[in-house]
Amino acid sequence: MKNKPIILRSGNANRSEKKLRDFGYGLVYQNVASDVVHKIKYPFITLYKENYFHLISKLNEKRINFDDITLVIHDHRDISKSSLPYVKKWKLITIRKTVQHYLKNKFDLDSLFLPHPFYTYPVITKKVPTDVVSISRISFEKNIDIILRANKLLNDNQSIKLYGCISRIYVHHFLGGQNGDFTKYYYGQFEKSFSTLSKILAEAKFVVDLSVLKHDGGGTQYTFLEAIHNGCALILHRNWLKNNDVKEEYCDFREGYNCFAVEDEKELSDLVKKNPDTSRIVKNAKKLIKRHANVDWSFLLKND
Repeated sequence: MKNKPIILRSGNANRSEKKLRDFGYGLVYQNVASDVVHKIKYPFITLYKENYFHLISKLNEKRINFDDITLVIHDHRDISKSSLPYVKKWKLITIRKTVQHYLKNKFDLDSLFLPHPFYTYPVITKKVPTDVVSISRISFEKNIDIILRANKLLNDNQSIKLYGCISRIYVHHFLGGQNGDFTKYYYGQFEKSFSTLSKILAEAKFVVDLSVLKHDGGGTQYTFLEAIHNGCALILHRNWLKNNDVKEEYCDFREGYNCFAVEDEKELSDLVKKNPDTSRIVKNAKKLIKRHANVDWSFLLKND
């Protein structure tokens, strides 16, 4: 255990824990008090949301070199007018070109674009996979409701299986709660392990991810890479490939070349019914994996 990197997780706790907890995927984390944060010499923040806003000022306390702080920005919601004064001197990393462009235009923030790293773990394979699955969070901006409406147009043996972490507010208000169709197609939250995820994807011919994020799109998400790495064909929302925020040079995906794309439940159900050959799509999508497997972020990590 001593050789494993430890992820520090800071919330509203007044004291730190000595206990190491399972983070998943072979990693561990430790809950630490917010007062510990400002003592970290070279903070590397992999995920930040506004409900942790109280920690930002701690990071800047008694600090001379603000660019010693590295923040990875996943989407436009990670930065707001409230957090801007605190983070504008930090080293910012963006994982999609569209978000990099947005931060510069909106806040005049410079950031370094880097493809997000991907570990090419051993995968489980099946000769003739047939499932159609979604492994996204069951949450806002994922358009899970389109999938449910598509399932109503499909036979039970064709229906799209839903896996992933649930936003209970979203399920209750937008998917009919426990009395709606959601429970019929929901197969649970999978364990955070490469083998468990690969078992699910080994059965899948298609992975549906209909994410549409404001001021975002065109690039890759982790779920996209999981699907590609496991030999599944991606079905994306067409607005991810082309919208007012996505410049052509920022888009990694081309409909009919390395992914399928739909806009509504009719197109999605028609595609599932058609059940096209995916070999060429999968082969072309695999070309995207190399840059994520080979990208080197180690120069961002400092120590004494």
